[in-house]
Amino acid sequence: MYRGGDVLESLHGSVPEWLLLLAALVTRLGDVATVISIVIVASWLLTWRGTSNGLEFPGTGSETDSTAPNADRASAVWLVAVVVGGLAAMTALKHLFVLPRPELVAATPSTLPTALESTYVSTVTLGGYGFPSGHAVGATVAYGALALATSLGTRRSRLAVAGVLALAVSLSRVVLAVHYPGDIVAGILLGVGYLAAVWWLLERSPTDRTTTAFALALGLALVAIAVSGAAGRSVAYAALAAGGLTVWSFARPRSGRLSSARPAYHAESATIALALLVGVIVVGGGLQSVGPAAALGALVVVPAVIRPRLSPS
Repeated sequence: MYRGGDVLESLHGSVPEWLLLLAALVTRLGDVATVISIVIVASWLLTWRGTSNGLEFPGTGSETDSTAPNADRASAVWLVAVVVGGLAAMTALKHLFVLPRPELVAATPSTLPTALESTYVSTVTLGGYGFPSGHAVGATVAYGALALATSLGTRRSRLAVAGVLALAVSLSRVVLAVHYPGDIVAGILLGVGYLAAVWWLLERSPTDRTTTAFALALGLALVAIAVSGAAGRSVAYAALAAGGLTVWSFARPRSGRLSSARPAYHAESATIALALLVGVIVVGGGLQSVGPAAALGALVVVPAVIRPRLSPS
């Protein structure tokens, strides 16, 4: 498979120090911890503000949609599940293709402060597989989802900003010689394709999008666990999705418009999520990594559970 090794070799050694430093800073915008943190905080803020303050959802269009549950129309926490699902899909593909990273190592800038040298070195000497680029996938999905879900400015301007961020993060990976150009192209295409597919699914889901998004993320994480042998962050992704799905299924605000089948559906979702959470705890070897991830997933949906109860009826 051609991944652009000749292009990377032609760039290696000719990148100025200032560009290496800039790339090292920009690439942090695509770190897993960074994109998940940004989307969690954004989803909380959007949830507390509600649909009347500029939040758009696939499948509803506006706050006046009478077919969707009130709690879910005012919630944006499903955005976190969308990102986690994308990261899980990327993890599965990395371990499916098992293609290595470049052997080249970017030079350490002479102007780099000593205190930051270890951080920089860890950034440019990564292990694991390289195809597709996780930073490209994560940045594309996270910033693309936020651009689609909010209504600040025009959609074109939001997508343009998201595109610039995703492209900047992706190019930084090539500048730092931790990915081939083909890796980032595949990562961007995967991110765009995944986001389009999820949006299509959320528009047509028979249940609320929070349940659908977390269930999808959990399913993709379980696939990643199976493909990777529970390597990487696959177990943590599954635990986060299971924690969020469980709490949402049990504690979600009830709506008078829900059919009698919906409560049973959510009870089944909660039971399955709990069973799968026990499974990932066993696979993950205990609560050391699974527990915090599951707790984070539970915490993610808290604003969506609390806010409708505080709103006047």
